[in-house]
Amino acid sequence: MKRIISTAVLALAAISAAAQPMTYDRYYNLVAEKNVLYIAEKYNIDKATASVEAAKVFNDPELSVSYGNNQDWGLQMGQSVEMEMSINPDLAGVRRARIAVAQSERDLTEASVSAYLANLRLEAAEVWAEAWRLRENYAVLEASVDGMEQIARSDSLRFIVGDIGRSDALQSRLEAQTMKGELLKMQAEYLNALDAVSLFCGGEPVSSLEGDLPGVGLLPAESEIIGLAESNRADLKAAELSRTLSENNLKLVRASRAFELGINLGYSYNTEVRNEIAPAPRFNGLTVGVSIPLKFSRLNKGEVHAAQSEIRQSESFLEAARQKVRSEVIQAYNSLMAANAVKEQYNKSILEDAHSILESRKAGYMKGESSLMELLSAQQTYLDIMQAYTEACCDSFVCRAQLEQASGCTF
Repeated sequence: MKRIISTAVLALAAISAAAQPMTYDRYYNLVAEKNVLYIAEKYNIDKATASVEAAKVFNDPELSVSYGNNQDWGLQMGQSVEMEMSINPDLAGVRRARIAVAQSERDLTEASVSAYLANLRLEAAEVWAEAWRLRENYAVLEASVDGMEQIARSDSLRFIVGDIGRSDALQSRLEAQTMKGELLKMQAEYLNALDAVSLFCGGEPVSSLEGDLPGVGLLPAESEIIGLAESNRADLKAAELSRTLSENNLKLVRASRAFELGINLGYSYNTEVRNEIAPAPRFNGLTVGVSIPLKFSRLNKGEVHAAQSEIRQSESFLEAARQKVRSEVIQAYNSLMAANAVKEQYNKSILEDAHSILESRKAGYMKGESSLMELLSAQQTYLDIMQAYTEACCDSFVCRAQLEQASGCTF
């Protein structure tokens, strides 16, 4: 048992040693390189490519062999062996139409995988923002806990010498313990967030986050972003390719219903007929023929009508996708503008003023010029402002990621 525990401890130590700080640029690249779900999704492209190769197959020829015995052992009418080769030359272009359908399916699969990556990166950005928010809030709360613990120790000494009452000393100690409990809870949340970051980048061990959230550069005009989205959105390309696939499916249906021609080539060998009434020498026979199927099934046009309806449906889906893209870009753009405006409210002077007020309340409390409640109120205000600032930064970052996903571009 001790050996098992020691092995587990060593394994955990090795994992911790392998964990490294993660930057957002590296995280962004690892999501596309090592995310297991995305890797699994990309196998659909390989399958679609293999389907294209499979669609290139030609029609197989048919070989038939038959043996005949015309009562040769009784009437001596001879025996025969016949062989026939037949093939459909595909004059209607079914193979060509089948390849076009397979290629359209492959292109559609590639666009769908690209759209999957765009959505995955948006989720990854949201996970990174949450981890960064917890890191920042943890650092602020940790500093506040250290400061409150110092005040609690000071109040214990001040109570002994009679400078403050027992209730103030107890309350400062309780406040310090309560804040420490919140700090431990936030630490667990931060560690869980780091594990979520690790999951998105393929299980890469992550010990902490490095750096600030990436900022937003100069954005193009809203109308220009809509134009970029209509050119770059992978799901919009998938909708366009879906229409192309429907058109190619209709061509395949029509090719399958078109006139077909079969070519037959036969060879036969007949033994000597030794019947006294009708003798005949042995001989070889050669036959060439054409087979024409009578396609009464063409009278039923249900398959054609279904393919035509599929084209009209894909056109409606395409128009709906275009409208959705425009709407998502407009909403994401408005959200980003609002988030940036909120973020700008928390300028450097506001944060410095909140910290200055807190330090002033601490000094006043230590001198007996202000009460403990005033100190706690100033401390809570400082924590609220810092948390609101980190929330604003995260909202701006996530809104930027949403605009990038909506437009199919990186800003």
